[in-house]
Amino acid sequence: MTRSLNPRLAFGCIVAIALSVAPAHAQTRTWVSGVGDDANPCSRTAPCKTFAGAISKTAAGGEISVLDPGGYGPVTINKALTINGEGTLTSIVMGGSGTAINVAAGASDQVILRNLSINGAGGGNDGIFISSGNVTIDKCFIYGFTSGFFGGLGINITASGSLNVDIRDTALSNNSCGVAAQTTSGTVTVSLDNVHITAAPVFGVVTLSSGVLMSVRNSYIKNAGTAVNTNSGTSTITLDHSELTNNSTAVNASAVGSTIRMTDVSMYDNSTGVAFAAGATVASANNNHSQGNTTSTAPNGTVSTF
Repeated sequence: MTRSLNPRLAFGCIVAIALSVAPAHAQTRTWVSGVGDDANPCSRTAPCKTFAGAISKTAAGGEISVLDPGGYGPVTINKALTINGEGTLTSIVMGGSGTAINVAAGASDQVILRNLSINGAGGGNDGIFISSGNVTIDKCFIYGFTSGFFGGLGINITASGSLNVDIRDTALSNNSCGVAAQTTSGTVTVSLDNVHITAAPVFGVVTLSSGVLMSVRNSYIKNAGTAVNTNSGTSTITLDHSELTNNSTAVNASAVGSTIRMTDVSMYDNSTGVAFAAGATVASANNNHSQGNTTSTAPNGTVSTF
């Protein structure tokens, strides 16, 4: 005689099977390794191989850490996240056009990129492209982005709303443009502290719309087309305790209504020291230093002291 399965037992079996095949929950910390596999759970003992493979297994607000030197591929970040390459050589090598790191996180999401080497290999479009989120770029080396907008951007901030970007202890070299920022609405605030930009034949730093407030402190820009430029809109760039050397133009407020403020800035051996368009302002705190520039115009504004 055939006996039917107890309904409660049948339900328990179904639940047990479902649990056994359910995907693992996203982890607060995941790991990548040059010898990892993206089919792994991205744990310390079973790491993934790429940032793109690890990001879906990392909880919002979590961190991807790096076990050993390697190239970990381009990635799009759409949530609060830290990518931390501290203690090892962590690189992304493009080898062609495209963007190495694309940040499109939520408006209140914090994204931290730390100790990364990002190599455009002489052809990448953007080292880091930021459209939304609040982003910190710390101890990174971004170089070799020479195709795309302006011929290639180390850091491209193109927003449709307000955001904050903090760049510190970072070097950008051999990109067509170092840092560019623009927004279609709201306010974009960009700060650079101890940032070195070299060999940027178009711009070192540039604002491309109204609504951009950029500060450059303790930084160095060398061998750029224009080291510091307000190119469009009523944007403002503030320079403090920084050096601009061997550029075609050190400072150019080229957009009507834009402002560049300078305090304790050294400008040496540039083809043009200071330039500005009618209706734009270059304001000086009268504690700046200038020598060896072929041509230069005196600033047309002052920075108030008190």
